[in-house]
Amino acid sequence: MPNDNRMGWIRNLESLAGGVSQYTAEYELGSECSLHGLLDYGDGRIICAPMSTERSKEGLWLYNLVLSFPLGAIDHTRSMREADAKGYYFKDGILGELLALLSLFFRCRFYLISSRLSPGDPRSGMTIKTEYPLVRINCDPKVHPPVFESTGKNLAVEFCEFLDRVRTLDKGLHQKFILACYHYRRALNEIGVDSEMVFIRLVSAIEALSKDTKLTGREDALEAAGVADLISQSNMSAELKAELRTVFDVRKSRKKFVRFVERHCSGFFKGGNFKTSRLKIKKADLGKVLTNIYDARSRYLHSGEPMFLSRPMRGGEKWDTDPSLGMIADNRSIPGSKKLPYGYFFEGLVRQCLLNYLKNNAAEEP
Repeated sequence: MPNDNRMGWIRNLESLAGGVSQYTAEYELGSECSLHGLLDYGDGRIICAPMSTERSKEGLWLYNLVLSFPLGAIDHTRSMREADAKGYYFKDGILGELLALLSLFFRCRFYLISSRLSPGDPRSGMTIKTEYPLVRINCDPKVHPPVFESTGKNLAVEFCEFLDRVRTLDKGLHQKFILACYHYRRALNEIGVDSEMVFIRLVSAIEALSKDTKLTGREDALEAAGVADLISQSNMSAELKAELRTVFDVRKSRKKFVRFVERHCSGFFKGGNFKTSRLKIKKADLGKVLTNIYDARSRYLHSGEPMFLSRPMRGGEKWDTDPSLGMIADNRSIPGSKKLPYGYFFEGLVRQCLLNYLKNNAAEEP
């Protein structure tokens, strides 16, 4: 029997549907955004609601996420029998899956503050509570305005439909999509902590999905020349052939990254007239901007080169990039062509691509 490679929270709900004994785990979450309403999904097996009427001493709104799990031992024998190299795995488990999906849908940050494991009957045992370190820096909301806005965000509205849509994804896409959501969430949590890591995580979010993007011969001249066929037909050793294929795949990864975003960014560019049009990125310039971002990420990772980031400034919240034409740092002159857009421009673009990918690949409900 092939592996059930769907996300863990989906498989967990189906395990509970048989009426087995269960226990609950409560998670205290914090967010800079105020969300109203009650999330009730899976017949009460996923519940999330606000648990404060004012911000905590850390400046966060608090929420209580309650998850149900089947009571009983895990069948390790079955897991060992069915596991394979392409089986589903997400290191943060069901909680991590849901936090990543919540972050994507609501475009805000969620922090795990504490957890409590509760027995089905309070008389049968004590409650075990665990507290977690909070890695967060207070920063001016203008650094990344959309992530700190609470307007129109409600736990009771549309998120259930979003989870329904995720459930209809082909099981072969679950691993890739949750990894993309994971990197997106990690990018949000780096806001105010490490601006360069925001870009690195966002590029990774796209790469989790763009590997299967097909390039035409026109888009990739080397592919049109049949380099893969030339490698396979050569007299080189199998080891050298594999190495050359890897080099070729790496070269194509940037093109796939750019092409994926261009194909899934529908609805992001609104058009319109702006007083400072030179500070707005147009769709026609997207390919050049994405190539710049990808190259800057690669230089940072492979040679330690710093990124030339646009600097947020008051009054520029609606700009895509700052007005500087270049930068001189120490003895280095950096041209404006190397400047990256604001983090919230790229983050919003990546989020739109992830949502469109889900919409385009979700099956229609019967």
